[in-house]
Amino acid sequence: MTIGLLQVEMLLLETRSLKDKRSVLSRIKNLIRKKFNVAVAELKYGDQWGRTLLGITTLGNDSKIVHQTLGRAEELLEEQIGIQIISRKVELF
Repeated sequence: MTIGLLQVEMLLLETRSLKDKRSVLSRIKNLIRKKFNVAVAELKYGDQWGRTLLGITTLGNDSKIVHQTLGRAEELLEEQIGIQIISRKVELF
């Protein structure tokens, strides 16, 4: 069994408050959860409205499929307007 973790640090360019940030992150997290059946959580920068670190994780029997799922989730993030990805890290366990 393979566990995959994708960590994506992002700037949220269109947020002006924590309320805006919660709204944007809620929309993004729900979209990723529904489309890829993965777990999504904010891992860092909860008190900063213009920045976040999202953790996306999934598991499966085939490491290739796990890696592919995380890659597609990352592509979906890149397509979102108002988000600039600063760094990304993929780990398989």
